[in-house]
Amino acid sequence: MEHFSTLILLLRDRSTFLEEVRQGKKIESKILSLLGVSSLFFAVYGAIIGSSSGWQQLLVSMVKLPALYLLTLLICLPTLYFFDILFGSKADFRQYTVLSLTTIAVISVLLFSFAPVTLFFLVSIRS
Repeated sequence: MEHFSTLILLLRDRSTFLEEVRQGKKIESKILSLLGVSSLFFAVYGAIIGSSSGWQQLLVSMVKLPALYLLTLLICLPTLYFFDILFGSKADFRQYTVLSLTTIAVISVLLFSFAPVTLFFLVSIRS
């Protein structure tokens, strides 16, 4: 439940969350929580999308959607970090990782919130 409490703090009290990141409080915990929760939400949405083509596609999409977002983050994070340093940021790499994972987590929450609608259309429309 601690992982979800980090996400809830981000969604409900963004200023406190960002202030904790700025101060460097519980950075590793935030990284693990946002990584786990966003992976779970992406996996659920991927499973729903993939279920329209059978159980094999369900499993592949369940792995593929989180991998797509997290590998993109992994590839882009160093470049974004160094550009941020060039423009005068004082944040360290761990803080920047949390901030980048914050955007990924928000995207995963938005996709997860569309999951019931997507499932409804998947079940009700066959063509």
